[in-house]
Amino acid sequence: MFKKLLAIAVVAVMILAVTLFATASTSFVDVPEDAYYAEAAERMAARNILSGYGDGYYYGDQSITRAQVAALVCKMLGKVDEAVALAGKTNFNDVAETSWATGYVNYAVNNGIIVGDGDGNFRPDDSVKYEEVIKVIVCVLGLDENVKIDPTDWSKEFIEAADKAGLIDNLIGKKGQPMLRSDIAVICDAAMTILDAEEEEKNESTTTSKPSSDKPSSGITTGTTTTESTTASDPAPSNPDKSENVTTIVTLPPREDVTIAPPPPPEDNESGEY
Repeated sequence: MFKKLLAIAVVAVMILAVTLFATASTSFVDVPEDAYYAEAAERMAARNILSGYGDGYYYGDQSITRAQVAALVCKMLGKVDEAVALAGKTNFNDVAETSWATGYVNYAVNNGIIVGDGDGNFRPDDSVKYEEVIKVIVCVLGLDENVKIDPTDWSKEFIEAADKAGLIDNLIGKKGQPMLRSDIAVICDAAMTILDAEEEEKNESTTTSKPSSDKPSSGITTGTTTTESTTASDPAPSNPDKSENVTTIVTLPPREDVTIAPPPPPEDNESGEY
């Protein structure tokens, strides 16, 4: 009997080991386990920030579009619900009311994250360059406060700010080229690490600022209503809203130079995943 139970236990352990090994591998068909962006893509997929096109592929060698950047920012800031509520009509001629991106576009535009081209178009399917994505991420993180734009090279200070924050250490892209989805995973992963650290710091600050008394304080004294002088701050949201620090992305010029076109999402993809 003991030997039988031992055999069953051994088999169970083997099955568990196989399961854990399978779980550790990448969930994207086209992302090798040793790819420089594999772990970042997995983490971003787990957080529903980058989800692929819904067909099991990640398309790391493709570029990202302006509409996708709008959605990406909303997901990073935890503003998907707000964006969904804004779905429908936009102020742009080239964004169909039935497009999956309308809510994201409206949120990004309303909060000064991305603007149109000045001619009534948003150009949602235009590829976004390396430096343009970097600017958006820098602004989302609030790292643009001391940026002074060089009129001869508007992106220089943003790239330097990103470099100081460790956002571009592992990127393979270059300025002037469309940013690839592989690099998007890496820079978003780095950005979320910063946001997570800020959230943790705020939560710790909130905890230490609470009244030390075991009895909850109501902030009201007998006979007189008063405002508590040491009221603890509200807990930080799951992803801090940094739209106050966000400046607009540079209006994109015509894109004759773009050679890498992103694959269009499947026609039945209404979720905004990419």
